[in-house]
Amino acid sequence: MLKKVFFLAVALALLALPALAQDAPPRLNVVDYDLCGDFGGVTVTVVGDAGHNLAPYHFWADDFAAMGITIEIIEVPFADVYQVLKTEFVAGSGAFDVVTFYPSYIGDFAGNGYLLPLDDLMAREPASVWDPNMDDVLAPFRELYNKWGGQTYALTIDGDVLVMMYRADLFSNEDEKAAFMEQYGRELRPPETWSEWLEVAEFFTRDAGETLAGEVLTQPFYGTAEFGRRGFSYAWYLNRAASNGVMLFDEQMNPGINSPEAVAALQNMIDTLKFAPPDVLNFGYDELRDAFIGGQLAMVVQWTDVPKKAADPSISRIAGKVGVGRVPGFEVGGEVAHRSMMPVGRVVGVAADSDVPEAAYCVAKHIAYNTSLENVSTSLTGLDPYRMLHLTHPEAFAPLMGQENAEAYLAGLQVALADGYPDLFIPGAAQYQDALDIQVNRALAGEVSAQEALDAVAAAWNEITDRLGRDTQVAFWQQALESYRALGLVK
Repeated sequence: MLKKVFFLAVALALLALPALAQDAPPRLNVVDYDLCGDFGGVTVTVVGDAGHNLAPYHFWADDFAAMGITIEIIEVPFADVYQVLKTEFVAGSGAFDVVTFYPSYIGDFAGNGYLLPLDDLMAREPASVWDPNMDDVLAPFRELYNKWGGQTYALTIDGDVLVMMYRADLFSNEDEKAAFMEQYGRELRPPETWSEWLEVAEFFTRDAGETLAGEVLTQPFYGTAEFGRRGFSYAWYLNRAASNGVMLFDEQMNPGINSPEAVAALQNMIDTLKFAPPDVLNFGYDELRDAFIGGQLAMVVQWTDVPKKAADPSISRIAGKVGVGRVPGFEVGGEVAHRSMMPVGRVVGVAADSDVPEAAYCVAKHIAYNTSLENVSTSLTGLDPYRMLHLTHPEAFAPLMGQENAEAYLAGLQVALADGYPDLFIPGAAQYQDALDIQVNRALAGEVSAQEALDAVAAAWNEITDRLGRDTQVAFWQQALESYRALGLVK
């Protein structure tokens, strides 16, 4: 039974955790921590997007039981997280205690008072119980995705950033290297720029019956693919736009999304589709992952959990054959600028109207810090590294991919994280992103040109800004720009 009443008329799945942890990865005992004291049998309701990223609450069920906490999980469809949380927050239902959300919503949720500030809880003694060691969290997540208005409202549990993955065996094949040199007059390498991306994608696209690395293909092989489905194709576009010097807005929230540089970036993405599977516009995360680990693609940009999946021979046809590197960039001012979007990610906060805030914080902290290395180093979740702790313990990933591959994976990930570029995180972010995503998809489908699509985005963004209150939005954006500049993301 739910202890609270839901006001939202959507189907939500309620799961009560079993008494003991199930399918848990082995404890690594790297983090030195103590559990919170016994709360005496309280129930903490956790809400999050349905699927494997809620698995850690099952992994560590015995720890929660030791703290006198029963966990109830509400599973929400991936695309409905904002709507579900916003509706419950506005209604004041008190339905949730620990809320999992995508960090681009932090300005909306924290700015409107829906989340509990965590700083006082984080500072309690003893530190082994309460301190989540925020200094260990990589700066873009800590400063942009966990804070609002100088206070901490959330703890990162998933460090999403996009990286390039490629078939290292194909790029090192002598026959393929020689053929590429003959065709393009340069050495075959993982692409450094988006123009090289197109060349390499073209080169590796083959029909059934042609030869690839000495073997005759029984089905078509493609140079690459994109996240083509509505939802997050905007992020695959912004990898290109951000690296081409595109600013979403100027200081006064005038859109820069339809500049010549922005149009060139979108045209590059459109051109890529010539070297992708014919159904690429239906590709979401699952389809893009499966095409790569299923051996259909030479290279792809994806979230950083995919190399973990690719390393698992029980589900991957390319285990041991994957390289990880920087997302390509555009040459700006004589140098190649690289930007890796950080779409989605996951953070956890405590609902301001929770009636068990201390217990809820202890649950959040246990997932975000105490057990975080175990949670990100297993293929049982899609959670990605976000702490220096995670990047400096390849042995945690070695059982999955081997020590050498684990070291290479984390080294590549560290480079990608240094290129990390955040999702928009001011209030209204979901609306701005959706308006961009709609038009990117229309351009990919050939319904409009790149220029027409981005002109429509600029018009929609101005409408959103005016509807939300231009003066207020300008203030929020200028505050965000200060954070961007502090991290060296913009000048």
